[in-house]
Amino acid sequence: MGLDANYPAVTMNDPNGHVTVYNEDHLPIGQLGPTPYESPSVNVTCRRKAWDDLYWYRLLNPEGFPFPADEAYVGADETHELNPGQPYPIPDCASGCPIKIAQAAGAGLLVIGGAAAAAAWRRRARSLGTA
Repeated sequence: MGLDANYPAVTMNDPNGHVTVYNEDHLPIGQLGPTPYESPSVNVTCRRKAWDDLYWYRLLNPEGFPFPADEAYVGADETHELNPGQPYPIPDCASGCPIKIAQAAGAGLLVIGGAAAAAAWRRRARSLGTA
């Protein structure tokens, strides 16, 4: 896993140790560490407060680990910024609120559409019955 200079990176606090990499469901998918593991350092996109009310860094690329994942995270307490502030400070991850709002709106539209279709069907059934 090579590092991309356009993104901030974190590295392990203990260069001879190992850091578990977790997926979006907080299940282990691999490890950072010296050979034969992936790498002691990884690019990250943001920092979030999540499981056990701790901070986690979201990896730029969740691929290349023994188990597949859509997102990958390492604990901020087990890692530190490789070059603090370079190329820019690690931002906080955006909350999932816009996604949840869109999902709720989609479900609401589905319910409204279903109710409108049922009302139209009833009107049509009544008009056929009286003709």
